[in-house]
Amino acid sequence: MGLPHANKPHACKQFGSSPQPVYASWPNRAVGKFWERLHAHQGKHASIAARVNSLYTHPIKSCRAVKVEKAEVMSTGLKYDRQFTFAELQNPEGKPNSAFSGSTGWHFVTQRKYGRLANIHLEIWVPDPESPDYSPDQPNVLSDGVLRVRYPDLKCDSRKPELKIFDIPYCPTEDQVLALGFTMEQLTVWKDRPNALLIASTTHTSPPEWIKDIQAYIGCSKPFALFRVATGHNRQVFRNAPRKQQLGYQSVTGFADAYPLHILGLSSVADLDRKLVSVMPELTESTALRFRANIYFEGPAAFAEDTWKRIRIGQSIYYVACRTTRCELPNTDQRTGKKHLSQPSKLMRSYRNIDPGAGVSKACLGMQMVPAAEWGIIKVGDEIEVLETGAHHYILQ
Repeated sequence: MGLPHANKPHACKQFGSSPQPVYASWPNRAVGKFWERLHAHQGKHASIAARVNSLYTHPIKSCRAVKVEKAEVMSTGLKYDRQFTFAELQNPEGKPNSAFSGSTGWHFVTQRKYGRLANIHLEIWVPDPESPDYSPDQPNVLSDGVLRVRYPDLKCDSRKPELKIFDIPYCPTEDQVLALGFTMEQLTVWKDRPNALLIASTTHTSPPEWIKDIQAYIGCSKPFALFRVATGHNRQVFRNAPRKQQLGYQSVTGFADAYPLHILGLSSVADLDRKLVSVMPELTESTALRFRANIYFEGPAAFAEDTWKRIRIGQSIYYVACRTTRCELPNTDQRTGKKHLSQPSKLMRSYRNIDPGAGVSKACLGMQMVPAAEWGIIKVGDEIEVLETGAHHYILQ
């Protein structure tokens, strides 16, 4: 149900880093070369090459992202992305409840309901053959590394509480699953109900302290749990995604909302931010990370990505399946977990209701993608080549 932690997970090295603003301290002072280029070229699509500015993976859905310079792209998206999720038990006593379809059982949770999930910090530790304690049979090597979770200690009186730590095997073997007491349970993720690996739950006879701590920290009053995507139980993606006949494989995802990858242009975010300061004077930096994309790119004018249909990033091709429709989650400040009452959602709805399939109440920002191959590599600095453009029409769940 989670391993005791040491100063450093045995036989591992850290992969990636804590997220920083995609471009720094906007709009209070000069913000470096990207912002200068953005001002110089805003509105000019001309010959500016699109390039990957930054990459983010989110190992536990709705928790703090991990910034990486290079990533493997799997059929489910970036490696490590949204492979875990917290969940709460809906209607545990089985009483009639019209709020959910099939409402009993475990349901995933996000910042839409629990903004403090943004303050759950994550570290990815991967096997390191150069480590002095490395061995092919070392448990952390067998599990393809460790996910380290840091969360605020509610018992600390400080305004900036210390972070408590626990470790989880990233991809536990069958033997580790048995030894650690993990079990398979059905989990509701939107309209899907995949079988998933239950890591820990407050319903267990002797739950680990960390699951009870996080339940209390985010303010969840229902039975609470952490799940992992189970091998062979990914969720199939249809709707706007290319079909198996086109890809050669069926598009899948883990615990992402809908599609494997999310790409967003920094010029598009900057356009929103310029408008946003008039209604959010307290804004002191870009809202980019609030949109929790995997790939942020720089270069073209705002919203150039709106018509992309197929692109090449580095050596790999991606199908741009549809626009990203926006809920209220971007109203949560990713640095604090505090939610604004209306912004930026209200502002986006005033000028980004652009997709006839999404409905009149859904603003769009960024694009959802499916990799053309089941494996690839993407790096910061990779050039993005637009291979096909066209119209998009969002298909609802």
